[in-house]
Amino acid sequence: MFKGSFGYMNFINKALDGSWMRNSAIANNMANVNTPGYKKETVNFEDVLRNELDLNASVKMTKTNSKHIDPNNTGEITVDKIGDTNYRVDKNNVDVDVESGEQAKNTIYYNSLVTEINGQYNRLKEAMRINR
Repeated sequence: MFKGSFGYMNFINKALDGSWMRNSAIANNMANVNTPGYKKETVNFEDVLRNELDLNASVKMTKTNSKHIDPNNTGEITVDKIGDTNYRVDKNNVDVDVESGEQAKNTIYYNSLVTEINGQYNRLKEAMRINR
């Protein structure tokens, strides 16, 4: 029981890390909205989480060719710059309205993850209290 619970909590922890990194990137973008030439930052951690879920799936992937992606590598969450767009004459590509919407969406996502991990801890505490 505990092994599955801790694995799930580790998964949620990684999602929390990614969401926190995304929030930092959005805040950085909004702080640099008037900086000429600034290129917006993005964090795409959903692919890393999807890969981690695939590793725990019942069907295991196997690397059969040296050009295949390593199935045991979930990857690291990274911050990427979007450099191929310009919204303004000063070559800045940050749109405050888009960033505000992304920030609101990310805040809801982060808060739901916090609620979920708190529920997991409460279930574990209850299970340990019952087994005394």
